[in-house]
Amino acid sequence: MYWQFYDLKQNPFYLTPDPACFFPNPHHEDALATLIDSLHKHRSIGAILGDAGLGKTLLLHVYLTLAQQRQYKTIYVAHADLTFRNLLQALYQALGLNFATATLDMLLAACQQRSVILGVDDAHLMSTSTLKKLWTLAEYTASAGAILHIVLAGRPELAPKLDALTLHHLAPAPVARYTLSPFTPKESRAYIGHRLAQAITQAETVFTSRALTRLIKAAQGVPGTLNILCTDVLIAGFWAQQRPVSARVAREAIAQWQGLGPSQLRRW
Repeated sequence: MYWQFYDLKQNPFYLTPDPACFFPNPHHEDALATLIDSLHKHRSIGAILGDAGLGKTLLLHVYLTLAQQRQYKTIYVAHADLTFRNLLQALYQALGLNFATATLDMLLAACQQRSVILGVDDAHLMSTSTLKKLWTLAEYTASAGAILHIVLAGRPELAPKLDALTLHHLAPAPVARYTLSPFTPKESRAYIGHRLAQAITQAETVFTSRALTRLIKAAQGVPGTLNILCTDVLIAGFWAQQRPVSARVAREAIAQWQGLGPSQLRRW
């Protein structure tokens, strides 16, 4: 109902990663450049690291979409706590191979016919052993003149597992990686404007400047948190029949999200 109240064509802050909502900013563009560079330099693995909510999954989808447009076969795996066997099974199935009967030579032939990029989300959940086996498979594929490029997205706990590849001399050089940082306040404001621009023509009719300031301060530069808070504040503004949403309504909605009680809210 709040969509109609604010003349929105859609929910501008939905959480499902959608490449169409990609916000071009220095952090994410540098991360994409790192992944593209790792592919062009024939590195077996590229990685995006960062805390929850910084946009790793969206970046992974954007990268895979760009690769697909360039005729790469792209495969996305969301549950990285799988064993190597299960990851291999997902890879075979995506390539149209019967895991029960297919051979490694058949996998190589499929990768020679069309270069493959395997994107693994929540890769910090993988064991170091599984990661080493994935690396070995990608290197073996490269030695046969085919491309199986692994792209990982995970939290900072993934970093020491990547370092272990170099430590054990599996990788001749450190894995190409980029660590995302939170947005600056200026970037956060631009991000909100970007998301609103996809759903409405008059963004100033949604939040007052002071409401935006409260939202940006509370989210601390995390785009996932910005999405949640902006949605909560819009709903609160709808129930208060405020257009644009005031700083007071924004403060109360943020306080409820933070779990602040009435006395804490008054002190704030």
